[in-house]
Amino acid sequence: MARILLFGAAWLVVLTVSIVLVRPHRPAIAVTVSSSHPEAPPPPPKPGTRYSGWTVKRAYSAHRTMVVEVEADHPTSQALAIAREVVEPLGNRYDEVLVYMRDPDAPDAARRVQWTPRGGYVELILVPER
Repeated sequence: MARILLFGAAWLVVLTVSIVLVRPHRPAIAVTVSSSHPEAPPPPPKPGTRYSGWTVKRAYSAHRTMVVEVEADHPTSQALAIAREVVEPLGNRYDEVLVYMRDPDAPDAARRVQWTPRGGYVELILVPER
């Protein structure tokens, strides 16, 4: 009986050594983690934010489009410059940005500047100058 126990113990030692020493080498597997969700676009400018000569009145975004309503001291002459100040910090994270500009005392927007990555800036006159 002692021989059988000794023989079994010897086989366990041989199996353990062979597993540890003769184990086939496996190359390390490189794993790349990527998110299926693209980085969220930055939020629209906060309403009430005052810049030199203009103020954000409303701003919202959905479906990669942003709309910003602005009260400007000179909306007709500064429309493109204001639109650039709104769009440039956002990079190309939106498919379209619409910036509506009006005088502080006007009920409706006088200008709309549309920005798209393909078309750039396009100004639309909504209310002609008087």
